[in-house]
Amino acid sequence: MRALLAKLMWLILGALAALVMLEGIFRLLPVSMGFYRTEQFERWPLQGYEPGLPYTYSKGWQMLNVHHGMTNNYGHNAPFDYRKESHPVIAVGDSFVESLMHSYEETMQGQLGERLGSRETVYELGFSGLSASDYLALSHLAKQEFAPAAAVFVIVDGDFSESLSARLGYHHFVPQGDSFQLAYLPLHGEGLMKSVRKRIGEISLYRYIFGSLGFEPGAVFKSGRSQKQPPRSPHRVAGDAEPQRRVIDYFLAELPEALGVPAQCIAFLIDSDRYAIYNPQLASPPKESPEVRRYFLDQ
Repeated sequence: MRALLAKLMWLILGALAALVMLEGIFRLLPVSMGFYRTEQFERWPLQGYEPGLPYTYSKGWQMLNVHHGMTNNYGHNAPFDYRKESHPVIAVGDSFVESLMHSYEETMQGQLGERLGSRETVYELGFSGLSASDYLALSHLAKQEFAPAAAVFVIVDGDFSESLSARLGYHHFVPQGDSFQLAYLPLHGEGLMKSVRKRIGEISLYRYIFGSLGFEPGAVFKSGRSQKQPPRSPHRVAGDAEPQRRVIDYFLAELPEALGVPAQCIAFLIDSDRYAIYNPQLASPPKESPEVRRYFLDQ
């Protein structure tokens, strides 16, 4: 019995030593890490991540397309701080605007700032996962904080359909008769891993497994039958177009007042399915129907 316990102890010590060695190796590699959302949940997404956080971005298990940076005073990916009541042009959108995968000079806001004569005239206010409801809430906050002169919104597939879904940590539209009410499910408090990261620093091996590799423990227990199910048809994914058209009408009607700028000072940049452009066989199942997209363009 004692010999068995000794073997188990040596096995555990060996496993721990291997984990420590792997952690040391991965700390030398460009593992994507460095972000956690601000605890000022009432100011999110105007205040994005925690300010002054150094970060590393890389893509996939190979850790390609490496970029390093630091969040500014509002927790956004910009190489300068934002100033109150500075009348900037604001760039609003999801991860396309957040653009962690690009050097700042290559981003839409970086190029726009260059054309306007100064990069500090354009404030990036993008955050992964935002939708039209978040854009409207962000517009209200930006009006009070920055008094913007103009705004550019990057609109992607799903911005209107997702704004009708109640998601933890995001805003959504709640139907109220012929109109909508803006609601918010704030993500506040501190999770276990966030608490550990803030106290002892980033755990590179953990970030690589769950971030770069996208490992999900629940996927291990999925049956082969559920994994072999065909993807849902585009029609089912797109959903009912009528509520989305109503969201578009409400969003466009409320936006100028929410921003405090004339309608002619608001621009929309419409994103396409880039996978389909590169290779039609890689096209993503649409979240919204072509009818919804046409309706937004018409309006």
